[in-house]
Amino acid sequence: MTEQRTWDVAIIGGGVIGLTCAFELARRGRKVTLIEREQPGQQASRVAAGLLGTATLPVGEDDAIFPLKLDSLRRYPQFVAKVESIGRRSAGYRTDGTIWVARTADEDAQLEALHEERQRRGLRSQRLASSEIFNIEPELPGDLLSGLLVDEDVQIDPRRLLTALERGIGYVRVAVRPNRGAVGGDYDEGAEAWKVRLSEGDSTEVKSIEAREVLITAGPWCDEIIATASGGAAPLARTGVGPVKGQLLRLRGPRIIDRVIRTTNVSLAQRRDGELIVASTKEPEAGWDLTATDAAREELLDRASELIPRIRELELEEHSVGLRPAVADHMPVIGPADRRGLWIATGHFQHGILLAPATAHWLAEAMESGEVPEALKPYGLERLEQAEVNMEAAL
Repeated sequence: MTEQRTWDVAIIGGGVIGLTCAFELARRGRKVTLIEREQPGQQASRVAAGLLGTATLPVGEDDAIFPLKLDSLRRYPQFVAKVESIGRRSAGYRTDGTIWVARTADEDAQLEALHEERQRRGLRSQRLASSEIFNIEPELPGDLLSGLLVDEDVQIDPRRLLTALERGIGYVRVAVRPNRGAVGGDYDEGAEAWKVRLSEGDSTEVKSIEAREVLITAGPWCDEIIATASGGAAPLARTGVGPVKGQLLRLRGPRIIDRVIRTTNVSLAQRRDGELIVASTKEPEAGWDLTATDAAREELLDRASELIPRIRELELEEHSVGLRPAVADHMPVIGPADRRGLWIATGHFQHGILLAPATAHWLAEAMESGEVPEALKPYGLERLEQAEVNMEAAL
């Protein structure tokens, strides 16, 4: 590919959000370069479970992002079809549905509340008696109180998706710059473009590229990158995004389940190749620690085997650790910053794989029109600035 003198968009961060935005923008005819400090798809996106759905317990826990979750979930079939067609790889997308199961009276009441909430929203779900659960998934115990079948909630294999996206962005002529860190940026009013300074690996040499717009999708590292723009003075308020450690297990063995199985404290999904996912911990106090701990492994195995004892017979293939990007209200930050041509998409927390198609679509719409779509207005940076003002007033 011939190097562009000035790119339309430079995307900083090569996780699922950055890759999907690059794919969408390039498909729309934009000249895109993707900058990643390591290799694309190697952080939280690679260790995600890939369980896609709007259902949550406790009911309404993340209701503020429900509209975006539903929008993105409904975009998934077409999104996957495009990625698989252009990337020429399967993304492991499965539409077998999800079964929530209740083991106690409290969990049964939560499932009933979730079912009623879905009905109020015009969404489908089906309450299941214990015998019906056993007929659908025979490995589940017969003493469960009840279940909730949600056909709309599906699954994807994030690693397969990332591979298909990486291949896909190559076919739509995105220039990928791996092992390069963004170490600064300034907006050139005369050129009407950003000059982004890049380092390469351990080298002290710094090179620059020019792009009319810059999109920062670097997960929990976004504020670090923001602070280097405009000669080291942050061009926008900090998002406060930071890491939330999560650990999950990848087991391998004979087929045990067909659908995603969820309880209040564990989620199980088995790929067609026999890999079984046991997800996951949330450790907000762990900071940047990426240590896979024995305590987390045993906790996850205990939760899973209490539900399906045979899980203890499977081989532990991988103990995965990732850092999910989260802000204080656990909602994503998507939209323009307060400098011309600067955009941000971060804070997707545990919904990055799910929210990628909607994030990319609506950001592309905003970048093309110059107007923030209604779908993105709840997720703008200004809400965090207002929250800080409100807190200061309260103090």
